[in-house]
Amino acid sequence: MNIFEVLDKNGLSPAVEFKRLIFLFNESRYFDGDEGLSFIFKFLFEDFWPCLPMHIRRTSINFDDLLKELKLDEKRCNPIDWNKLFLLCELLKNIINSAKPYLDKEPESARNIAQQILTNIDFILEKSNHKWAKIKEGYIIVKKNAATAEAIQCLDKGNDNLAVNMLEYDRVLLKGNLQRKSEILANMASYIEPWKKEFKESIYYTLYTDARELVNNLDIRHNNSGKGETPDYAKNWTSKEYEQWYDKTFHTLLMVILAKKQIEIKKDLNKLKNGNSQTRSFE
Repeated sequence: MNIFEVLDKNGLSPAVEFKRLIFLFNESRYFDGDEGLSFIFKFLFEDFWPCLPMHIRRTSINFDDLLKELKLDEKRCNPIDWNKLFLLCELLKNIINSAKPYLDKEPESARNIAQQILTNIDFILEKSNHKWAKIKEGYIIVKKNAATAEAIQCLDKGNDNLAVNMLEYDRVLLKGNLQRKSEILANMASYIEPWKKEFKESIYYTLYTDARELVNNLDIRHNNSGKGETPDYAKNWTSKEYEQWYDKTFHTLLMVILAKKQIEIKKDLNKLKNGNSQTRSFE
């Protein structure tokens, strides 16, 4: 049973949460004390919509237009699944975050609605074992993956782009995008490429060779450039089966990066045994 089946059984429904978020943005009213009138929250965004970043609003003329472009129009969006809910959450988070300079000038009651939307989203992520990750373009939703977080901590300095790529692999909305997943896996494989000698002298060499075999045989690197031949066991795989093995390859590559840290710890332990207390720091 996956986590979404558990959540469905415990009452956290993507359709219900989707409707709540849409209602809060589209229908909630805030009170303007100066004018003595109430206004619909989404109308706040009409005036400064053109000022929002292009990669968020695209060419849409307003929020409803953007929902239609992303196929999130509630009237046509049936059924509403977890992917659609997460896409809406990302959209609202980035719109509200980008509009903060404008919202700060609005009445407190308007800012309270924005905060309620964000709080609801945070609750959804917490209950579904997901979290926010910040990338250059804004915020994305990723699975809470302790192995990914720890492996990123182990990367050498200067590999910020690879760290972002690794976070992106855990992005919920990347599911089904085999091309992008293969690109990320190829980048990770290039990062571990120089470690062959170190791993060959350790107990983790089989792990390292497994990672290399997966990357080189599963249309991730060599086959993408026209080299090599797909193994017999993968020739009739469906896209779903390929993605399952891409995810296993990602996990294997994470383990290689973590094992590299353990190799360094082993070296430090040997130094201690030999009376040398000068060991490296992993901070």
